[in-house]
Amino acid sequence: MQCFGPEMGRWFQILAVIAVLSSCSIAAVEEDLKSLVQSAFDLHQKGKFSEALPLLHRAYALEPDDYFVNLLLGIDSLRTGQPKSAVPFLKKASRLRPKEEFPLDYLGEAYARQDIYGEAAEAYIKAVRVAPGSAESSVAFVDFALTRFAGMSERLRSSRKGLAAEYRLRALALQENDAPRLPLLQRAADLDAAAPGIWSDLARAALTSGDFNGAERYSQQALKADSNDQAAGIVDAQLAAQKSDWQRALARLDSVARHSPTLLSQAVGQWPPKLQPPTLSAVAGPAAKFLSCVRDARNPCNLGSGSKASPNSSTVLYREQRWEQMTKLPRPQSVRTEAWFQRGVAFAKLDDCQQAIPSLERGLSKSAPEVYGMFLLSWCYSREAGRTAEKVQQSGGDEAPLHIMRGDILLRLQAKAERAISEYQLALARDPNDPAVLERLADAQLGAGKIEVSRQNAQAALKIDPQRLAAKRTIAKIAMQERDYATALPYLQELAARNPQDLTMRIELAKACAQTGASDEAWRNLAPALAQGYPDEKGSLHYLLGTILKKMGRAAEAEQAFATATQLSEAFQQKSYRDQDPDAQP
Repeated sequence: MQCFGPEMGRWFQILAVIAVLSSCSIAAVEEDLKSLVQSAFDLHQKGKFSEALPLLHRAYALEPDDYFVNLLLGIDSLRTGQPKSAVPFLKKASRLRPKEEFPLDYLGEAYARQDIYGEAAEAYIKAVRVAPGSAESSVAFVDFALTRFAGMSERLRSSRKGLAAEYRLRALALQENDAPRLPLLQRAADLDAAAPGIWSDLARAALTSGDFNGAERYSQQALKADSNDQAAGIVDAQLAAQKSDWQRALARLDSVARHSPTLLSQAVGQWPPKLQPPTLSAVAGPAAKFLSCVRDARNPCNLGSGSKASPNSSTVLYREQRWEQMTKLPRPQSVRTEAWFQRGVAFAKLDDCQQAIPSLERGLSKSAPEVYGMFLLSWCYSREAGRTAEKVQQSGGDEAPLHIMRGDILLRLQAKAERAISEYQLALARDPNDPAVLERLADAQLGAGKIEVSRQNAQAALKIDPQRLAAKRTIAKIAMQERDYATALPYLQELAARNPQDLTMRIELAKACAQTGASDEAWRNLAPALAQGYPDEKGSLHYLLGTILKKMGRAAEAEQAFATATQLSEAFQQKSYRDQDPDAQP
């Protein structure tokens, strides 16, 4: 993760701590402590972290419970590539001063550098909660959240089920009444009909668009796939009410309330206010309260928080979608990934993303992460990043990190490249040689179609820091667009070698190799990616595979690949999506 700096606004406050420490009249041991800390901090400011560490360890031996010593030990261990060693010092600093966000921000970074994302997310979120007015903590969390969002997006695009989740995320990012929402969900269902909740999402979208027949069909399909689908139950209740079948409607509403009253509360705004039973006095229980909330939508609706934790297992509660009861269960042991996953889903369903994110992260398998877990995490990270950024933006700050954060939100979450360019340029005006800003600016300019200036800024970032992978990716994309495969090839080879699990990069490498005559290398990258389920809706990649195999003299395998390409192409053309843009990619 690229951290564009908790340090940037904090050292003024930390220097004040040292000034207070220096002004104290203290004993000889404390005088030695003060001297060691001051010398270590001077070295730290000069970037001499390795030289500062021995002094800090001596200070720690004198006073192991000194907040500032622990904080600096954690930071300098982190800056010398020792994130694991940094963790205990930062945790101790956080315990010593639980209302300060500094150690929590660095603790989040230390965990993130070890790919321990559950603990990292928890630390970052806690830092924002502890210091809601801190721009630095908010920027650090948004940077982390968007980095995870981008990483999961790349992972999702490399499989058919993952691509379905990407279409679904695009759909849910739209307003409920936006026309493209339904066709995006239809495409997601075509790609992964077994995705949890996809049919109830379709039922809600169809109902909102006025397609009652479609809503009926989708809700029944949702309930057939999962009789405990509470979201589908709410749609079914509204459809029954539309037909004046109030007995069925009220029974459905009561059933949802028994399982998850919060979920029913969330549906108040979706229910038409005038859709009420003819005799209100005959309605009782949770359904009556729900309909009362619908009539008076100005006030918050509280249908309760569910009963106390049930003696049933988390698996039973999860299957029955009793989300509130699940969240009241004790925190699972660290090794129980399935229990963490289920806990995370429950919090996400209750729209508590701050609790959902750490739980879902702990519930993901690193080798084969659950697509539904990544889908919910992506949704939660985007929501929390947006909410956090909005709060910071209201402060009206004009520091470089804030412009970077705004640019990242605009580019990565809202696809507004032109506005992102403006924010990155404002950040760059404060530090023209910051490679992190230059590579972001290059990416935004590429998205806006400003090819030449994008290339120049990516190259400028690499001149300052040759290890900037995002800049290399931008140059590779430009070269591929211009069909300059020889230029793209070394960048793609490096990117694919650094992350062999990035199937998208291996596909691009295969394309470049095929165009430069390296058929063997093209086949070694393309064939395994397709075998692992890389999506090829239109069949173009299988056609490329056939071409490569034919050049290699493997005629029978080539014909098989061509046949698969034809089948995929015909299947894609036969699909009918309302308002579909076939060339759109999520």
